Amino acid sequence: MTQASETRLAKFLQVAESLKPKLRTRLDKPVGVVEVEQCLQASMGWKARVVSDDSVSKTLVGKEQVIFDFGGHRTGHLSFDIEAIKHGIEPADAPCRLKIVFGEILNDVCESFENYSAWISPSWLPDEIINVDDFPSRVHIPRRHAFRYVKFCVMSTSSRYGIRIKDPVATALTSAPWQDPAPLSFEHFQGDLTADQKTMLRKIDQVSITTLRDCMQTVFEDGPRRDRRLWIGDLRLQALCAYDAFQDFDLAKRCLYLFAGLPFNDQGLLCACVYEKPVPLAGGNSLVDYSMLYAVTLLDYVKASGDMETGRDLFDTAARQFRFYASNFDEELRYDLKSEGVDGLRLVHFVDWQPKLIKDNAEHAIMIYCLKAILELSQLLQVNPPRFDIGGKIDQPLESIIESLVHAHRMHYYHAQRGVFVSGIERQISWAGNAWAVLAGVPETVEQSQEALRVAYEDPESIVGMTPYLHHYLCDAFIEAGLQDLALRHILKYWGSMIEAGAETFFEAWNPDEPRSSPYGDLHANSFCHAWSCTPSLLLRRLGCA
Repeated sequence: MTQASETRLAKFLQVAESLKPKLRTRLDKPVGVVEVEQCLQASMGWKARVVSDDSVSKTLVGKEQVIFDFGGHRTGHLSFDIEAIKHGIEPADAPCRLKIVFGEILNDVCESFENYSAWISPSWLPDEIINVDDFPSRVHIPRRHAFRYVKFCVMSTSSRYGIRIKDPVATALTSAPWQDPAPLSFEHFQGDLTADQKTMLRKIDQVSITTLRDCMQTVFEDGPRRDRRLWIGDLRLQALCAYDAFQDFDLAKRCLYLFAGLPFNDQGLLCACVYEKPVPLAGGNSLVDYSMLYAVTLLDYVKASGDMETGRDLFDTAARQFRFYASNFDEELRYDLKSEGVDGLRLVHFVDWQPKLIKDNAEHAIMIYCLKAILELSQLLQVNPPRFDIGGKIDQPLESIIESLVHAHRMHYYHAQRGVFVSGIERQISWAGNAWAVLAGVPETVEQSQEALRVAYEDPESIVGMTPYLHHYLCDAFIEAGLQDLALRHILKYWGSMIEAGAETFFEAWNPDEPRSSPYGDLHANSFCHAWSCTPSLLLRRLGCA
């Protein structure tokens, strides 16, 4: 890397640091104490019963436990008083060992973590074991957690005393305003909605905003429970929602500069994620579709904020990403999902966590979608669009590449007899392939877009989405194709089913037919407040529900 490049990257990081927000705080007290029991009728298998609305204190003897309900989700810290309840005249003669479990959902505080089987480290599990030596004490848990419920379990004391937990307080943290946007009024909605549907849509909107707020820290975190990192795919969706809900542009700008200042390699490939602490560091991987989507994220930011200077500053970073993947296209401009790129670069394609998904169709369409963003960005900023070598042809203009890739996509992936876009030699139909084809503008007519989406959505053999990330792009495609009725129906069905399952923030992965499913192999590895799940607030406003 040249000295000039190092200086440029250092400047990007300085800009990012200057935009680091000061977190807002809010003090929350529990609304009461609950007991839990298994419930076959509950989607997640548990229900809570309020046993006391006295949230001030709870006395525990022996190995008893208590669950405090804070009445809603937050990201933050816990503090509480603890005092000894002596059985005689002698003082407490041994430490108290406490296990504290933080619950985003009831399952966290109801189920043991002992048989945890995910491939993600168990150190992410939301529990703490502490020793308290002196009584009375005010205890502050230094580690930040995401939670509604807090369970205290006495692991050991001595026979001479019990303990009392008093005045538990949660200090909630966010960089977003605490005030919510105005509730949905449906004033501009074209269509009929029942009173129950309006009530559910308002709940979905509120939960979306809470999800977004609790993930807005000093960066757009993917989830405050686990990872706590900045990922390009999550950033794009969070930023769009934050522009609309909070008119917040600076956090997205900070995140864009962090990615630009911390490339994955010396050639400028973007990493998929950034670690913020102890100092900003590039993540150890790069995802093909995420690095391409950086250009779309930058375009979104420039259009929303009007900040042309940042657009010009970061344009080259966005524009150069396609150079790393142009060699994936053969002479017929068919996209090859090979795992190795130029100079032995390891290529990882995401699209969705769905393990059955064949991704060539979707990735080809994502390339078109992102190249169109680069072209639009160059026109908006009045800079020259890049040129690339592709398909055996040298130094091709961007407009020509886009036109050729659209033509190739229609030729290789469109199944005219079925009216749908397909993937792989298996001719697989999927939500992902058709949503991204429509968003990329591949279909020749609106009617063709609508037919492809309807076929993909209704075919029982179609590969569906596993994460709200892909469900967002499906709804985005419905709206783009003029299928507002399907978009609204899907929001009610998918995000509404999370609320019916007890969600107060939206989950990282969700299958209403298999509520305990996890891309990691264990439900407790899942994040239950996740950035890419917050987009109904945006979609509903696009549908005229505001």
